Amino acid sequence: MTKLIGFGRCLGKTTMAILESHATGNRILVANQKMAENTFKMAQELGYAIPYPICVNDLVRTPHAYSSDEHLIIDNVEMVLREMLHNKIDTITFDNRAIDPEDRYLEEISTLKQEVDACYKEKTELYQDIHDKAEHIERIKRSNIELTQALSDTIYTDMRAKARYRQQGRKWRAR
Repeated sequence: MTKLIGFGRCLGKTTMAILESHATGNRILVANQKMAENTFKMAQELGYAIPYPICVNDLVRTPHAYSSDEHLIIDNVEMVLREMLHNKIDTITFDNRAIDPEDRYLEEISTLKQEVDACYKEKTELYQDIHDKAEHIERIKRSNIELTQALSDTIYTDMRAKARYRQQGRKWRAR
């Protein structure tokens, strides 16, 4: 059964693809290697085990390495098609007779809402470890200041060493 996941930007489409891949074991097809790396990294950060995503270049370069029986989850289908065809995509249609047109969006939206709620619940559990956000922010600020001071000390030391080196060069030329 084909699923259609469509939202605006940064609303969890890739997360839904990761959840689907985790549940089914199917690979995710993405447009390029960077997206494959980012998707795999995101899955690891969320704590989901998925097969490493395939990018279009891998699929085109070595089609014999992938089974034609393998089911794929396509993340960002427009970018995948653009990468494959090297043309801009204006409209995409698909055929899915398994779902009635009236029910398609209602089913998907309710399923996706449940999955998104589960993801947000996991995130809130992770952030409960930080008791006082203001204290955490101050701790980050202090470490940032310490790192900045250490960096400025290093730069200052390098500047002094370069100045000494130039000064010695002037002494040698003056002799």
